[in-house]
Amino acid sequence: MIDTLVRYKEKGSYSGKMENNPEYFLANILKDLNIIFEKGDLSELLKNEFQEKRTMDFIIPNKENPKVIIESSFLVTTSSGQGDKSKIEHNIRKLIYKYYPAAKFIGFVDGIGWYVRKNDLKRMVDAYDEVFTYHRTEIERFSEYIEKRIK
Repeated sequence: MIDTLVRYKEKGSYSGKMENNPEYFLANILKDLNIIFEKGDLSELLKNEFQEKRTMDFIIPNKENPKVIIESSFLVTTSSGQGDKSKIEHNIRKLIYKYYPAAKFIGFVDGIGWYVRKNDLKRMVDAYDEVFTYHRTEIERFSEYIEKRIK
């Protein structure tokens, strides 16, 4: 948690820059690893679960045949919407298992905003097959995980 607090403090004045956006950062990690990905709606969810589907942050390798689906949640403030988000992630997990049983659902969950909402954080973490933060050691662990899963 101390690491998150320090990163939040350091991030403050330049958080609006694109290179500090967690999704941009994660996209660059995947590109550096030569891992192809798409963003958007999963094909089967778009066809069969239109009301329940949601736009995914990263789909590896593609929307038709995903092996890994990644969602990122970096929150610097707290809100009641976090409870809704954690519930939605559980529903999405069920749909992913229904239509893509071989795919892994990965979460990047970080930011001081989750510290205050511990029950929502627990629900959020429980929705994923694997969870990472944006700490340097976690990024290394993610890189190893994704290379093993994809290659």
